[in-house]
Amino acid sequence: MTPHFTPEQAREQLAEVQARRLDTSGDRAVHAWATAAFGGITAFYAAAQNMLSDWVSHTALTLAFVTAWLATGWWVERAARTVPRRAKAWSRLGLAGSLLLVLTVVLPWLNYSAQTAPNTWPMVAAGAAAAAAPALLAAAVIRWRAQ
Repeated sequence: MTPHFTPEQAREQLAEVQARRLDTSGDRAVHAWATAAFGGITAFYAAAQNMLSDWVSHTALTLAFVTAWLATGWWVERAARTVPRRAKAWSRLGLAGSLLLVLTVVLPWLNYSAQTAPNTWPMVAAGAAAAAAPALLAAAVIRWRAQ
């Protein structure tokens, strides 16, 4: 025979369950670091494409990029127990913003500047930092937002 709860007991039990938090500060930190890493890796990879002139360099950079992406994905899956509320949405929004900046601002600027003189590593770093900004902002929101 199953016990029957009074409406008041059911409300109390529901309030107790709803008050529990599944995600932790550590889970938010893991997802924030992963979002920042994905954004930074992607922005640097895209910005550095102009610096390389031979297929060996392109292959090595692409291999490093794919390895870093996979390692970050593996780490976040192992380190976090849960996905904090809205973390996926913020992460996707930040990465989309970074990709949009890469495609509309950073790459055209680097391509234009490469017509007169070769791009330098400080230029690539500046472009990558600018492009990574939306992902870094999303990471900050994931990390410090209460829910």
